[in-house]
Amino acid sequence: MTVPLILDATQTDLAADVPVYAYIVGLVQGVFYRLDAAGLPYPMNVNDNTQAAGGFPGSDSLDSAAIAALAPNYPSAWADYSIPVSRNAPATQLDLSQINTANIPGLSTGTNAFSGRIYVSVGLPPLPFTVQTSGYTAPVPYPDGPGSQCLFDWIEFSYDSEGNFNGNTTQVDQFGFAMSLNGAPGGSLQGLMSVSRDTLLAQIQGLGGPFQDVSSVIAANSDAAAAYPAGIANLRAQSPKTLTAMSGCGAALPDYFDSSLGDWYLNWQTTPLVVNDASTGYYTGVVDGDSGVLNFYQGQYATVADWQAAAPALAFSMTGAAPSTVQIASLDVWQCNNSLNAGGAAQQNVGKNIAAAFNRGVPGYLLDDTTCQSVAGSFYPAGGAWSAWAALMHQANSNALACGFPYDDVCEQSPTVQLDVATQVSVVLGNFYS
Repeated sequence: MTVPLILDATQTDLAADVPVYAYIVGLVQGVFYRLDAAGLPYPMNVNDNTQAAGGFPGSDSLDSAAIAALAPNYPSAWADYSIPVSRNAPATQLDLSQINTANIPGLSTGTNAFSGRIYVSVGLPPLPFTVQTSGYTAPVPYPDGPGSQCLFDWIEFSYDSEGNFNGNTTQVDQFGFAMSLNGAPGGSLQGLMSVSRDTLLAQIQGLGGPFQDVSSVIAANSDAAAAYPAGIANLRAQSPKTLTAMSGCGAALPDYFDSSLGDWYLNWQTTPLVVNDASTGYYTGVVDGDSGVLNFYQGQYATVADWQAAAPALAFSMTGAAPSTVQIASLDVWQCNNSLNAGGAAQQNVGKNIAAAFNRGVPGYLLDDTTCQSVAGSFYPAGGAWSAWAALMHQANSNALACGFPYDDVCEQSPTVQLDVATQVSVVLGNFYS
C-alpha cells in the first residue's frame, strides 16, 4: 500500500518563484540512507559527493559578490540530496512505504526503525551533505560550517517495518521557520504557530537574563541577499543547546542553573528527591553530605528516615560533566546530556526528568512523569530560573506544545504525531511574513 508523504509548499506566503527543497535522511542499524524523489532509500556513499567545494547548482544566477559570500557554505565536496518541492498545486508526494525490509535490510521496530529527519531549505543555496566513510557531515545551525548560510529547518521522525510513524516538529537546536506536521490515522496538527516568524525572532532577540549578551539570532549575509526570499534578514535563531556547545556564548548562560542546582543539592541532603517514570518506576535520590554526590536507590522513600530504615542498595550515582565535578552542571541541563544522559535505562529516565524539571523551573522533591501533565500550567514560573527559549517556543505554538529542549517530551509536552500503520503524513511549510 502506498503511504503518501505530502510535502506542501503551496500554502506559504513566499513568492511563487522562491525555490523550496526537501532532504530526507535516516539511519538503520548503523547504515545511513537518503531518500530520492520517489521515496526510495539508498545507502549514502562517498561517491555521492559530486558537488565541488565552494559552489552549488544555480549559483550562476547570482552576482560574483553573492557567490563569494556563499562559497564558505560548502567547505568540502558534497552530495546534493535535494528534492525540489512544488510551489504550485498539487503538492509534492513521496511514498513512505518504500521504507521497507525489501529496500532496507535490518529494518524492524523500536531502535531498528528508520530514524531520520525531513530537512527543508528555502531559497537558492541547497543544503550540503558531505558523506564520509562512516556517517556524514550534516548542516549546522551555528554561524560557521556546512550549510550554515542556508535558510532551513527540519522535522524529526521514525518509520518502522510495520508502517508506524512517529514524528515531531522541533526547536531543540534552532528555529528557522515554521512547519506543521499531521497524518492519518489518528494524527493531530502540530507545529502551527500563533505568532509570525519576525515576531518570534524579535522576541528571542529581546530575551534578557542570561540571554542578554548572547547572539542567538543569525543574520543573512547581505552580500547574498538575492539568494534568499525578499525581505528575509535573518536565517535562524540558535537554541541554548546550540549556544552552550560553542565557545564564547556569553558569560551568564553556561552557569545559569548553578545557583538553583546548588540550592536543591542542599535540600536533597535532608529531603529525598523521588523520581517516577512510567517505564522504570520509582527511584529515590539522596545527596551524600560528605561527597556531595546525588545517589539513587530503587523505590519510593519520602523521608531520609524511611530511606535509612529500608537500607536499599545503591542503584546508581549522578556526577557532573567532568570527573572532578560531583554536582550536575548547568551545561548538563542545557544540553540534557552528560550526567543527565548516562548509565542504564533507569538512570537515563531519572536524568531526563531532572533535566526537564530544571529547564521548566520546577525542580522539587517529587518528579512524576506519570502525572505531571496535569500541572503543566505551573511550568516557567515568574521569578524562577528556567529556559526562556523553551517557554517562548511553547507560547508561540498554537496548542502550547513544543520541543524547546531534548527532553521536552516529559509530561507529554512535545508536538508529537504518532500513527499506527500510517496511511498518510503531511508536512506543510508555514508563512514567512505573517
